[in-house]
Amino acid sequence: MLQCLLLGGTGQVGRALQACWRTTPGSWDVDAPPSAQLSLQDPEAVAAHVRRTRPALVVNGAAYTRVDDAESHPDVARVVNAEAPGMLARAAAAVGARLVHLSTDYVFDGRGGAPYRPDAPTTPQGVYARTKRDGERAVLEACPGALVVRTAWVHSATPPNFVATAVRVLMQGAVMRVVDDQVGTPTRAAQLAEVVDALLAAMEGDPTVAGIMHATDAGVASWYDVACAVLERLGELGLAPATAGVVPVTTAEFPRPAPRPAVAVLDCHATWARLGRTPPHWRVGVRATVDELVGEGAVKV
Repeated sequence: MLQCLLLGGTGQVGRALQACWRTTPGSWDVDAPPSAQLSLQDPEAVAAHVRRTRPALVVNGAAYTRVDDAESHPDVARVVNAEAPGMLARAAAAVGARLVHLSTDYVFDGRGGAPYRPDAPTTPQGVYARTKRDGERAVLEACPGALVVRTAWVHSATPPNFVATAVRVLMQGAVMRVVDDQVGTPTRAAQLAEVVDALLAAMEGDPTVAGIMHATDAGVASWYDVACAVLERLGELGLAPATAGVVPVTTAEFPRPAPRPAVAVLDCHATWARLGRTPPHWRVGVRATVDELVGEGAVKV
């Protein structure tokens, strides 16, 4: 069985990938050291680990994702999101390992109005966005055969994420004030893991499966739309108090340290064509995550 080094194994996508591979016997022998043991904040240690263990595959699902905190901790964000991925890619190339690096819709400013193709010019705003864009560049420069998978608005039954927060708040009977002028595509971590696994299979027989690809669920939504979908599902399950509600507001009413993309929809058609399938609509994924979070009537968040 081939070894895979998985960074970010306790995160949403990392957990989903491991669950996906557990249902595929003989796929990967996963080495997923916790961040306390191996962290991208120590790039040299990560690179040394790759050179020592010589995995066949490296998947980097780790990142500094605290978007607002990155504005006040730019040095940490740059090390984790940009410098470490570059060193990781050089180490992977040196041992002949395939590399998959996860990235984000934040590399775009969301002002274009149309879905962003993988080859669209990047226009990051804020520290988090710039460091993730720089990480993409560092990975592809150091390891041209690497695959960078951009995704967006990931959610799962493993908090923190917006769907989990909405379930908790709405089940308490509160009214959520949610922005309706930021648009993207909610993406269920389990579905993203299946796409990554399929892309890995495609990479085995086709070296052109490299560079940048986009992977999200289907459809588009605002954060307000997502909160409404959560409330709708809770209502169907009889778990939404009568006082619970969702009110649309503008981004201007919620000033944050870091700017957010306005309409950052990723064009995933090239990925769907390569894999010969279209993912479920985002509403399907959100309903599935809500069902997991509440379980048999018990809140798990």
